[in-house]
Amino acid sequence: MLRIEFEDAKNWLGLLDAIRDIVEEAVFVATQEGLSLRAMDSARVAMIDLKLPVVYFPEYKVDNEKVNFAISVADMVKSLKGIKKGYRLVMELTEENTLRLEFLGKGKHSFEFPLLDISPESIPSLKLNFEARVRIETDILANAIDNLEKFSDYITFRASNDKFVLTGRSEKGKASSEFLRDELIGLEVTRECVSSYSTEYLLNILGKSELAEVTDLDFGTKMPLKATYMLSGGGEVAYYLAPRTEIE
Repeated sequence: MLRIEFEDAKNWLGLLDAIRDIVEEAVFVATQEGLSLRAMDSARVAMIDLKLPVVYFPEYKVDNEKVNFAISVADMVKSLKGIKKGYRLVMELTEENTLRLEFLGKGKHSFEFPLLDISPESIPSLKLNFEARVRIETDILANAIDNLEKFSDYITFRASNDKFVLTGRSEKGKASSEFLRDELIGLEVTRECVSSYSTEYLLNILGKSELAEVTDLDFGTKMPLKATYMLSGGGEVAYYLAPRTEIE
């Protein structure tokens, strides 16, 4: 048995959108500690790591030590796109091997989705010694990426003790966004570092203000990028993105 309640249904819908940018099908793991998901995209370039502790939910019940359930994230997002604000959400597994979602507010709206016959992928935790951490407003970072993507299919991240710089260049020209230390929420650098990442993937994983107003960026020279959103009420969504091997 698994029964989970979201105080605001939009929180679940926002998480589905975040997951869909990496994978179309996902296997969630429910334990006594909470709900989690770890999955990589088909190209093995990006990974999402979702952790929702029990305290995140108004109600959370799981009978067994571990319950896995797999769903088509893409199908669920399409089916629920008409849901408006102001609903609570109760989600539970049924004996018919489906996932039932009940939206409670002005009336009760119920949906059932078949569970997929797939198992969670065995993906170990990444233990990386990052060289820089940047804390920046999500919307400001999104605006910078939107501007730079017009110039290049990859964006270079540079961090030093006094600033954080994003750069894109190609035959179209060159563009950059520079943030001084006092213009950022936080900047911690153990040594100056530089790394480049796919613009296409950055557009998918950055700028998610529906998750959090602040984004934590961790990276280092030729190291993966980690973008973390700390969720209101507890929990986090973290993305990992492999670096481009060449740095210009």
